Amino acid sequence: MSLTLKKGDEVLLYTTRGCFGNPTRDLGRVIGLATLTSEVSTLDEPVTFQERRFTEGCRLRVHGLTPFREGVVLRDLVDDLQVFPKPRNWSVRMRRASLKLPEADAGLVKRELQPLLKPYGEVVGDYALQRR
Repeated sequence: MSLTLKKGDEVLLYTTRGCFGNPTRDLGRVIGLATLTSEVSTLDEPVTFQERRFTEGCRLRVHGLTPFREGVVLRDLVDDLQVFPKPRNWSVRMRRASLKLPEADAGLVKRELQPLLKPYGEVVGDYALQRR
């Protein structure tokens, strides 16, 4: 399935369990809600995270973030999400830059996320300073 993101789309921000360098401690979590404020375009210089290289990007307006190492643990919702037809293999579908959620799934995740969100400026510094 091809996923085309465009200006105005709402996105959920997800961190993998290995994102902060300790996959035995950390869990994959939805940590934020944002809206694309630009179209996706080719970057002048690719962005690299560990071995993955991203050649396209866009601008986001982040509506809120959860405090560091908090958020909606996706694993806990897998059985209730239509996007994972085979819940035992759910993590395979997460090995991509983006995943389109059915409307009902997005609604469920956002309902779980909303009470955890804080204003971006209050918590973003914790993500930068507490890498591990």
